[in-house]
Amino acid sequence: MMVTGFGVTLAVHTGGAFSLPWYLLTLGFAWSTHLMTHFCNEYFDLEADRANPSPTSWTGGSRTLVDGLLSPTVSLASAFVALFVGIALTAAMPTLPTRLLAVALMALAWFYTAPPLRLNYRALGEVTCATVLYGMGPLLAALLQPGGLSALLLWCTAVVCVLQVLRCLIMNFADMEGDRLVGKNTLAAALGPVRVARLYACGQGVLYAGVLALAAAGELPFLVAVAQLACAPAGLHVLRGLLNGAMAEPRKADGVTFWASMQLPLTTCGTMIALLVDLALRGTPAPTPWIVIAVGTTVVFAGWLTRTALVSRRPTAADGTRTRPAEPAPVEGQAERA
Repeated sequence: MMVTGFGVTLAVHTGGAFSLPWYLLTLGFAWSTHLMTHFCNEYFDLEADRANPSPTSWTGGSRTLVDGLLSPTVSLASAFVALFVGIALTAAMPTLPTRLLAVALMALAWFYTAPPLRLNYRALGEVTCATVLYGMGPLLAALLQPGGLSALLLWCTAVVCVLQVLRCLIMNFADMEGDRLVGKNTLAAALGPVRVARLYACGQGVLYAGVLALAAAGELPFLVAVAQLACAPAGLHVLRGLLNGAMAEPRKADGVTFWASMQLPLTTCGTMIALLVDLALRGTPAPTPWIVIAVGTTVVFAGWLTRTALVSRRPTAADGTRTRPAEPAPVEGQAERA
């Protein structure tokens, strides 16, 4: 919802118009493609997930296949169903550029772990994931709206793309031991712990220096820059964990991977709201339907984040396994594990 909303908000900020039907189609495409990727990853990453001795709540797969709760063929079949839904929605897109972009997006998402490319096994997964989810995703959402593209969209997309590369480095850092056992050569595995920490630190520093420079040059609205800079402490927390050896302890590794993941949606939501406020202050508020949807998306995320943060505070066993409460509780949402 946020990746799609991010692109639509940038298009609305550019053109002032909003199309509900194209938003719904884009959202359906994003959901089906994202589900396809997770089901595909579960199947093709099964060997690596089985070899992973210390999965966190955010890495190492959902453990559904590893624990034998479902047959691997169920995951692969589900991936194909989601793929066919995405293809059908792609056929309904209005222009050749949007259809080509959607096809490219699905292809990169599928071959993230699927043979023959297996991009995440060749140190290309981090960049591929960022390009698909936070580059091509918002771009497609914007192209399907009346406002179209703008320099602001490209700058903001670049910011979240960099954050996604850094986030994927941390996710693959957590899975490094199991990945190496099965020959999965992620960028994190190729770099090793020390260089991953250095690259993460440099990436965060360059990113936020760039935000300041763009704001000073007038390329980023002031409120957008403030919203993005306000999320920097999440990256600092992750960096402190890397430098303090937190990834060697399951409980602390869980917290590091959690905040590495949360920096992205926090930045995305903050940017969305800042863009809407910027429009209102200019005297050209966004269309009311989009304000309602964007605010609703942010509220949904805030509720999910609160619930997930509470779950993450549950005690852990010696092996890092999250203990369950005595009373029945909702199943923990763990889509990001894949």
